[in-house]
Amino acid sequence: MESRGNVYQNLIFAAQEYLDRTGELPTDRAELAQITGATEDEIGNLFSSAEELREGVIYHAVTLLNDALRQGAIASCTSDPIAQLYAIGYSYLGWAESNPGLFRLLVTGLNGPIQPDSTLHRYTRSMRDLYHRKLVEARRLGILAQDTDIEVAMMMLHCIVKGGNMMFLTRATDPWFADDTRSTVELAKSIFSQFMDNMVRANAPRDSNVPESV
Repeated sequence: MESRGNVYQNLIFAAQEYLDRTGELPTDRAELAQITGATEDEIGNLFSSAEELREGVIYHAVTLLNDALRQGAIASCTSDPIAQLYAIGYSYLGWAESNPGLFRLLVTGLNGPIQPDSTLHRYTRSMRDLYHRKLVEARRLGILAQDTDIEVAMMMLHCIVKGGNMMFLTRATDPWFADDTRSTVELAKSIFSQFMDNMVRANAPRDSNVPESV
């Protein structure tokens, strides 16, 4: 007999497959039961509402995304916090391209009201803390000037990420991108790299040589 944990995992995977196929999460308990083999009672015991199922899939998505970001930071093999931000940013874009259904679910949630103590709230706070920690470290190491406004730099980084998110979601219908032949992930990497290069140069100590690119 399947454990409760296995049933939960199967339902999450089935909901993800449904999301990838249809662009939406299942809201009908009977349909979810049919595609998973779980009973409606089992589903109801684990997810009392469509919102609870959505929260479960979002938690699953954030877990996968965090693993990808962690691996990106580890693979960068550097103690340079700016280089780590590049690696994390590129890993984020790669994950977005590989997981379009889950990515759209996260971005849609992040662009709406975020409930306190929800998975999305904890995720976006953790990313804010990550940006802050890496930029403070860069200032401490002399990569950024001591008078760098970390709060502003962090908010600019947040805005560029949110803009990149929307580019993935609206690229097909946005006339601004109609004449650019690059893939969305290639274009997003170029935008992110130019932003980071310019941000570091603008805040570099006056007596230092800033590297051209990471």
